Amino acid sequence: MSHILSKERKRVFLIVLLAAALIIAVILLFSSMFTQKSGLKSDYSNLTWTEAFDKLHSRISREYAFTQWKEIDWDYLYSEYSPTIAKAQQENNFEAFYIGLRSYLHEVPDRHVSASNLTEVDDRYIGGGFGMTVIMLDDGRIIFPWVDETSPAWEAGIRPGAELLEWDGMPATDALEAVSTVFTSISATREDLVLQKQHYLVRAPIGKHVNVVYLNEGEQNPPTISLIAYDDRKESLKKGYPDAVVSDRLKDAILEIENPEPMPEGMVEQKMIEEGIFYIRIWGEFDADLQLTGQMPSTLELMRKAIDEAIATDAKGIILDLRNNLGGLDDMAADILGSFYSEKTFYEYQNAYNPSTGQREIIMADSKVGSEALYINPAQQCYNGPVIALVNTRCVSSGEGIAMGIRNLSNGNTLGFYGTNGSFGLSGSEAAMPGGITVRWPSGQSLDVNKEIQLDSRYGVGGVSPTIRIPMTLENAIRIANGEDVELEEAIRMLSTK
Repeated sequence: MSHILSKERKRVFLIVLLAAALIIAVILLFSSMFTQKSGLKSDYSNLTWTEAFDKLHSRISREYAFTQWKEIDWDYLYSEYSPTIAKAQQENNFEAFYIGLRSYLHEVPDRHVSASNLTEVDDRYIGGGFGMTVIMLDDGRIIFPWVDETSPAWEAGIRPGAELLEWDGMPATDALEAVSTVFTSISATREDLVLQKQHYLVRAPIGKHVNVVYLNEGEQNPPTISLIAYDDRKESLKKGYPDAVVSDRLKDAILEIENPEPMPEGMVEQKMIEEGIFYIRIWGEFDADLQLTGQMPSTLELMRKAIDEAIATDAKGIILDLRNNLGGLDDMAADILGSFYSEKTFYEYQNAYNPSTGQREIIMADSKVGSEALYINPAQQCYNGPVIALVNTRCVSSGEGIAMGIRNLSNGNTLGFYGTNGSFGLSGSEAAMPGGITVRWPSGQSLDVNKEIQLDSRYGVGGVSPTIRIPMTLENAIRIANGEDVELEEAIRMLSTK
């Protein structure tokens, strides 16, 4: 039976992965005239580590879309990390090469810059937990919102709501700032980086000892306890925001990560919730056969059917859930927004890298009408009532474009604890590196009507911020840890009072 289930998971993974590969190909179709000669993919996998790193650096430093925008000093980065790679090569230390490569890439604040994770290496550094999570409140305190009742931390006396004062010999805020996030996705914004640091403060090599000074609510004297990291099956990562309340099922399927939750019914899911409020979730802006029916449902058609149903049932408000949205096709994002716009509206210019000239050039977004600009064109039926888009830092790429479009509506708002990811560039460039590592980066830019870069982060700020920002209070932090969807509840409350 387990063998059958394994084959089924593999089948789901391969189908979704194939869909993702097709999506990337379509996304990059606009730049095909630039890429046919040189190709988007480079294969450095058979080179030495130093040779592969040099080739990668030469290409990414030339092509990366936001070098000036983010003030990336590639010469400095090479001088900092090439000795690390050379030493790893000399000592034949693949782990050092892998970590050095990831550290180099993590100097570029952009979620679209990535390297494959090697779990067997990662787990030697972050495979252990302590049976608890931490989160920083808006007032600056760092607290434990969740403590496993079967853990040594609970046995030692830590309770949910306790304030962390010192971690491993450092004041809590200093310890948080010192956390490395090199084994997770790159953060484009400061608020996402701080959130990632919270997740990984309580991750460590199995067997690591830490001293913890904490103060439970209502107590006066902070005790000091010693804890040892153990194999918690990454439970702490499941109890922090957003994993405690927002599913990552589709992403996990693509990455072949075990997840007991059922696959989504479709790329768009909808339901009427209390008091005439219509809920729509969009997982990504691409088509995929998630239920293995042999058909490839149109995500845009699913979205428009949902809007038709909302209109037919006289919904007094729509909640558009973009949290953990994986992104996808820019033109699909614009078409989805057409269900909320009654007039043709500018969406973006696409400024793509041309390998033949080494320059970026605005390319044709709509060849049918000869338009360089991509526009939001009104759908046959448009919803004109209030719309609240739920956002978080895992809403990335074209999902952020939808959030931007909703925010710009006179009757639209974005709501959440945090803004979107701030990674809106045009992706697709990649290089195969030794050890089965694939490195990816964006080589194109999305420009606004004034031909300025839009949404991509700069100086730690970017993306679409909540127009309605929920405070991270002690009460809300504990509610999240208990699995309550505070953001959805607040959106319902706000629409119910309109």
